[in-house]
Amino acid sequence: MTRTHRRAATGNALSACLLMTLMTLMTCVRPAAGAAGVDAAAHTTLRFDLPAQPLDAALVAFGEVTGYSVLVSSQLAAGRVASPVRGDYTPAEALQRLLAGTQLGARFSASNAFTLLALADAPVAPASVPAEVTPATAPLQGYAAILQRSLTRALCRLHPDAYGRYRLAFQLWLDERGRVSAVHVLEPSGVAQRDRAVLQRLHSLLMDGAPPAGLPQPLTILLTPRPDPGADCAPYLLAGAS
Repeated sequence: MTRTHRRAATGNALSACLLMTLMTLMTCVRPAAGAAGVDAAAHTTLRFDLPAQPLDAALVAFGEVTGYSVLVSSQLAAGRVASPVRGDYTPAEALQRLLAGTQLGARFSASNAFTLLALADAPVAPASVPAEVTPATAPLQGYAAILQRSLTRALCRLHPDAYGRYRLAFQLWLDERGRVSAVHVLEPSGVAQRDRAVLQRLHSLLMDGAPPAGLPQPLTILLTPRPDPGADCAPYLLAGAS
Protein backbone atom coordinates (compact mmCIF):
# COMPACT_ATOMS: atom_id res chain seq x y z
CA MET A 1 0.00 0.00 0.00
CA THR A 2 1.24 3.45 -0.88
CA ARG A 3 0.06 6.68 0.67
CA THR A 4 0.86 10.10 -0.69
CA HIS A 5 2.06 13.00 1.46
CA ARG A 6 3.57 16.35 0.76
CA ARG A 7 4.95 18.35 3.64
CA ALA A 8 7.53 21.11 4.08
CA ALA A 9 7.72 22.37 7.64
CA THR A 10 9.07 25.79 8.49
CA GLY A 11 10.64 24.64 11.73
CA ASN A 12 11.10 28.22 12.96
CA ALA A 13 9.47 27.59 16.31
CA LEU A 14 10.96 24.12 16.67
CA SER A 15 14.67 24.91 16.53
CA ALA A 16 15.22 25.39 20.24
CA CYS A 17 17.70 23.36 22.23
CA LEU A 18 15.69 20.17 22.09
CA LEU A 19 13.28 19.10 19.38
CA MET A 20 10.88 16.34 20.21
CA THR A 21 8.00 15.28 18.05
CA LEU A 22 5.54 13.39 20.20
CA MET A 23 3.36 11.92 17.51
CA THR A 24 3.66 8.20 18.06
CA LEU A 25 6.18 8.36 20.84
CA MET A 26 4.01 6.29 23.13
CA THR A 27 3.60 3.28 20.85
CA CYS A 28 6.18 1.55 23.03
CA VAL A 29 3.64 1.47 25.89
CA ARG A 30 0.64 0.37 23.85
CA PRO A 31 -0.92 -3.00 24.58
CA ALA A 32 0.91 -5.90 22.96
CA ALA A 33 -1.95 -6.37 20.52
CA GLY A 34 -0.83 -3.24 18.71
CA ALA A 35 2.72 -4.42 18.11
CA ALA A 36 1.94 -6.16 14.82
CA GLY A 37 0.39 -3.01 13.46
CA VAL A 38 3.47 -0.97 14.36
CA ASP A 39 5.75 -3.50 12.67
CA ALA A 40 3.57 -3.52 9.56
CA ALA A 41 3.63 0.27 9.40
CA ALA A 42 7.44 0.20 9.36
CA HIS A 43 7.31 -1.72 6.07
CA THR A 44 4.55 0.35 4.48
CA THR A 45 5.64 2.32 1.43
CA LEU A 46 4.78 6.01 1.61
CA ARG A 47 5.08 8.63 -1.08
CA PHE A 48 7.33 11.47 0.09
CA ASP A 49 7.62 14.95 -1.37
CA LEU A 50 10.02 16.68 1.03
CA PRO A 51 12.30 19.43 -0.33
CA ALA A 52 15.82 20.17 0.85
CA GLN A 53 15.37 22.28 3.99
CA PRO A 54 16.90 22.89 7.43
CA LEU A 55 17.25 19.60 9.24
CA ASP A 56 15.04 20.45 12.19
CA ALA A 57 12.20 21.43 9.83
CA ALA A 58 12.73 18.29 7.76
CA LEU A 59 12.48 16.10 10.86
CA VAL A 60 9.16 17.64 11.82
CA ALA A 61 7.90 17.10 8.27
CA PHE A 62 9.17 13.50 8.28
CA GLY A 63 7.42 12.86 11.59
CA GLU A 64 4.14 14.25 10.37
CA VAL A 65 4.25 12.04 7.27
CA THR A 66 5.32 8.83 8.99
CA GLY A 67 4.19 9.19 12.59
CA TYR A 68 7.78 8.61 13.71
CA SER A 69 9.23 10.44 16.69
CA VAL A 70 12.61 12.11 17.00
CA LEU A 71 14.73 13.59 19.76
CA VAL A 72 17.67 15.74 18.70
CA SER A 73 19.64 18.62 20.15
CA SER A 74 19.58 21.79 18.06
CA GLN A 75 23.31 22.00 18.68
CA LEU A 76 23.58 18.83 16.62
CA ALA A 77 21.07 19.90 13.96
CA ALA A 78 22.26 23.51 13.65
CA GLY A 79 23.53 24.42 10.19
CA ARG A 80 22.67 21.04 8.68
CA VAL A 81 20.43 20.75 5.63
CA ALA A 82 18.37 17.65 4.96
CA SER A 83 18.48 16.13 1.51
CA PRO A 84 15.27 16.12 -0.52
CA VAL A 85 13.17 12.98 -0.37
CA ARG A 86 10.78 12.46 -3.25
CA GLY A 87 9.36 9.11 -4.22
CA ASP A 88 7.98 5.92 -2.70
CA TYR A 89 9.96 4.61 0.28
CA THR A 90 9.52 2.90 3.61
CA PRO A 91 10.07 5.26 6.55
CA ALA A 92 13.55 3.83 7.19
CA GLU A 93 14.56 4.28 3.55
CA ALA A 94 13.24 7.83 3.51
CA LEU A 95 15.05 8.68 6.73
CA GLN A 96 18.33 7.38 5.32
CA ARG A 97 17.90 9.58 2.25
CA LEU A 98 16.90 12.58 4.34
CA LEU A 99 20.08 12.27 6.43
CA ALA A 100 22.39 11.77 3.46
CA GLY A 101 25.28 14.20 3.70
CA THR A 102 24.46 15.39 7.24
CA GLN A 103 27.01 13.10 8.93
CA LEU A 104 24.25 12.02 11.30
CA GLY A 105 22.78 8.59 11.89
CA ALA A 106 19.67 7.30 13.64
CA ARG A 107 19.51 5.09 16.71
CA PHE A 108 16.04 3.60 17.22
CA SER A 109 14.64 3.37 20.75
CA ALA A 110 11.44 1.81 19.36
CA SER A 111 10.25 0.72 15.93
CA ASN A 112 9.06 4.26 15.23
CA ALA A 113 11.07 6.46 17.61
CA PHE A 114 14.70 7.44 17.18
CA THR A 115 17.49 9.74 18.29
CA LEU A 116 20.00 11.34 15.92
CA LEU A 117 23.67 10.86 16.64
CA ALA A 118 26.83 12.26 15.13
CA LEU A 119 28.85 9.84 13.01
CA ALA A 120 32.57 10.44 13.40
CA ASP A 121 33.98 10.99 9.90
CA ALA A 122 31.88 8.19 8.48
CA PRO A 123 29.12 7.98 5.88
CA VAL A 124 25.58 8.01 7.19
CA ALA A 125 24.53 4.52 8.19
CA PRO A 126 21.18 3.04 7.14
CA ALA A 127 18.41 4.13 9.47
CA SER A 128 17.90 0.56 10.67
CA VAL A 129 21.54 0.22 11.75
CA PRO A 130 22.28 1.80 15.15
CA ALA A 131 25.08 4.33 15.24
CA GLU A 132 27.61 4.58 18.02
CA VAL A 133 26.44 6.76 20.89
CA THR A 134 28.64 9.80 21.45
CA PRO A 135 29.06 11.30 24.94
CA ALA A 136 27.20 14.46 23.91
CA THR A 137 24.08 12.70 22.62
CA ALA A 138 23.81 9.63 24.87
CA PRO A 139 22.08 11.60 27.68
CA LEU A 140 19.44 12.84 25.24
CA GLN A 141 18.63 9.32 24.15
CA GLY A 142 18.38 8.05 27.70
CA TYR A 143 16.14 10.88 28.88
CA ALA A 144 13.70 10.68 25.96
CA ALA A 145 11.70 7.79 27.42
CA ILE A 146 11.34 9.61 30.74
CA LEU A 147 9.95 12.68 29.01
CA GLN A 148 7.60 10.56 26.91
CA ARG A 149 6.16 8.68 29.85
CA SER A 150 5.87 11.65 32.21
CA LEU A 151 4.23 14.03 29.73
CA THR A 152 1.87 11.47 28.23
CA ARG A 153 0.67 10.31 31.63
CA ALA A 154 0.06 13.87 32.82
CA LEU A 155 -1.80 15.00 29.69
CA CYS A 156 -3.84 11.81 29.37
CA ARG A 157 -5.07 12.17 32.92
CA LEU A 158 -5.76 15.87 32.41
CA HIS A 159 -7.86 15.46 29.25
CA PRO A 160 -8.44 11.74 28.57
CA ASP A 161 -10.98 12.52 25.85
CA ALA A 162 -8.84 15.16 24.14
CA TYR A 163 -5.23 13.97 24.33
CA GLY A 164 -3.90 12.96 20.94
CA ARG A 165 -6.62 14.86 19.10
CA TYR A 166 -4.99 18.28 18.84
CA ARG A 167 -1.74 19.96 17.85
CA LEU A 168 0.18 21.98 20.43
CA ALA A 169 3.80 23.12 20.67
CA PHE A 170 5.36 24.33 23.91
CA GLN A 171 8.69 24.78 25.67
CA LEU A 172 9.70 23.41 29.06
CA TRP A 173 12.46 24.33 31.45
CA LEU A 174 13.43 21.73 34.06
CA ASP A 175 15.28 22.15 37.33
CA GLU A 176 17.95 19.73 38.52
CA ARG A 177 15.33 17.37 39.97
CA GLY A 178 13.32 17.19 36.75
CA ARG A 179 10.52 19.48 37.90
CA VAL A 180 9.11 21.92 35.34
CA SER A 181 10.18 25.40 36.41
CA ALA A 182 8.62 27.22 33.45
CA VAL A 183 6.44 26.40 30.45
CA HIS A 184 5.60 28.52 27.42
CA VAL A 185 3.23 27.85 24.51
CA LEU A 186 4.81 28.26 21.07
CA GLU A 187 1.88 27.16 18.92
CA PRO A 188 -1.58 27.14 20.53
CA SER A 189 -4.04 24.34 19.90
CA GLY A 190 -6.85 26.71 18.99
CA VAL A 191 -8.75 26.16 22.24
CA ALA A 192 -7.56 28.75 24.75
CA GLN A 193 -9.20 27.08 27.75
CA ARG A 194 -7.47 23.79 26.98
CA ASP A 195 -4.11 25.47 26.51
CA ARG A 196 -4.41 27.21 29.87
CA ALA A 197 -5.26 23.90 31.52
CA VAL A 198 -2.24 22.22 29.91
CA LEU A 199 0.09 24.98 31.08
CA GLN A 200 -1.33 24.79 34.57
CA ARG A 201 -0.92 21.01 34.65
CA LEU A 202 2.64 21.08 33.34
CA HIS A 203 3.84 23.85 35.62
CA SER A 204 5.69 22.21 38.53
CA LEU A 205 5.19 18.73 36.99
CA LEU A 206 7.87 16.38 38.26
CA MET A 207 9.34 14.08 35.61
CA ASP A 208 10.02 10.47 36.50
CA GLY A 209 13.74 11.16 36.65
CA ALA A 210 16.23 14.01 36.93
CA PRO A 211 17.63 15.36 33.64
CA PRO A 212 21.23 14.47 32.78
CA ALA A 213 23.83 17.10 33.56
CA GLY A 214 24.21 19.61 30.73
CA LEU A 215 20.91 18.76 29.05
CA PRO A 216 20.25 21.66 26.60
CA GLN A 217 17.22 23.71 27.53
CA PRO A 218 14.51 24.73 26.91
CA LEU A 219 12.94 21.51 25.69
CA THR A 220 10.60 22.07 22.75
CA ILE A 221 7.69 19.63 22.57
CA LEU A 222 5.33 19.21 19.62
CA LEU A 223 2.12 17.26 20.13
CA THR A 224 0.16 16.25 17.05
CA PRO A 225 -3.01 14.19 16.50
CA ARG A 226 -2.55 10.47 17.13
CA PRO A 227 -4.02 7.54 15.15
CA ASP A 228 -5.34 5.85 18.31
CA PRO A 229 -5.12 8.22 21.30
CA GLY A 230 -7.31 5.99 23.42
CA ALA A 231 -4.72 3.22 23.24
CA ASP A 232 -1.97 5.68 24.18
CA CYS A 233 -3.80 6.81 27.29
CA ALA A 234 -5.20 3.43 28.39
CA PRO A 235 -2.16 2.38 30.47
CA TYR A 236 -2.41 5.58 32.50
CA LEU A 237 -6.16 5.57 33.08
CA LEU A 238 -6.44 2.13 34.64
CA ALA A 239 -7.25 2.06 38.34
CA GLY A 240 -4.03 2.31 40.29
CA ALA A 241 -1.88 2.94 37.23
CA SER A 242 1.38 4.69 38.08
